[in-house]
Amino acid sequence: MDLQTIKVWVLAPFLETDDPNLAYFSDYTQSQAEYQKAFDDLQIAWQWQPVTIDNFKQIVDKIAAKAMTDATADLTPVVFNLCDGDDTNGIPGISVIHYLEEKKLIYTGSDAAFYDITTSKIPMKQAFDQAKVPTPAWEIIAADASNVPNIFDRLGKPLILKPAIAAGSMGVSLKSVVDTEGSLSEQIVLLNKGYRGYELNVGGVFVEQFINGFEFTTFIIGSADDVKNAVIYPPVERVFNQKLPENEQFLSFDRLWEIYEEETPIGNHENLWEYEPAPKAFADEIRRVSWAAYAA
Repeated sequence: MDLQTIKVWVLAPFLETDDPNLAYFSDYTQSQAEYQKAFDDLQIAWQWQPVTIDNFKQIVDKIAAKAMTDATADLTPVVFNLCDGDDTNGIPGISVIHYLEEKKLIYTGSDAAFYDITTSKIPMKQAFDQAKVPTPAWEIIAADASNVPNIFDRLGKPLILKPAIAAGSMGVSLKSVVDTEGSLSEQIVLLNKGYRGYELNVGGVFVEQFINGFEFTTFIIGSADDVKNAVIYPPVERVFNQKLPENEQFLSFDRLWEIYEEETPIGNHENLWEYEPAPKAFADEIRRVSWAAYAA
């Protein structure tokens, strides 16, 4: 497809809120500027389009209608779908994908099946276990927390408590790393309370072993059932600031977003981490495990 024959619509989830922290968490200003530069360089017609849980259908209807009625009717609409919410807390998610498919529009990003299994970390962990992908031992916390007693005997210590459905480390703090039943119970209560009206226990909460060591990330493009045509990029290491003790070398919400309601900056506001290429000795194994997780 010739790039000059398409018009890209970037659907970005917009959270309607008066809370400054939630507004900052949902701010796409930097992303919008990056898209502007990329599409200008490629000379692609495009439009940034915020959507909410209440208006995404009207927006998608307009995109479909414009493809047939306006002055750019000869341009094929392609939707860059950034809507990654869980259809709760006011943020659209899988419902947008279903509607894009209903309207038979071309869109980027995951399909409904992949989105459904990755929105919550619980089905992801279950898929890893079923496919024998290495993953820390874990356990869902019962709604009444009745399985907290002896949980450290079953899983070891320390553990880290996480909401099943959340992004950007929301719901994760330095205190989420726990090694006693008392501290775990306290953090469960806090998660159940939510954050500034944002529900954090939709879909449940779970614990997994807290693993000290390296942290790597791998970018993959392609379909999980077509490895020959997929691209598995070289992995990179997230190297945390070495002033931090090992049990603080992870992305807590306060430090990631530099909000500092409960936690403190590192030194004189130093970076939490830097990226470096993964050590060559680990690269092939990281790529193998990354693909296995993606395919699972």
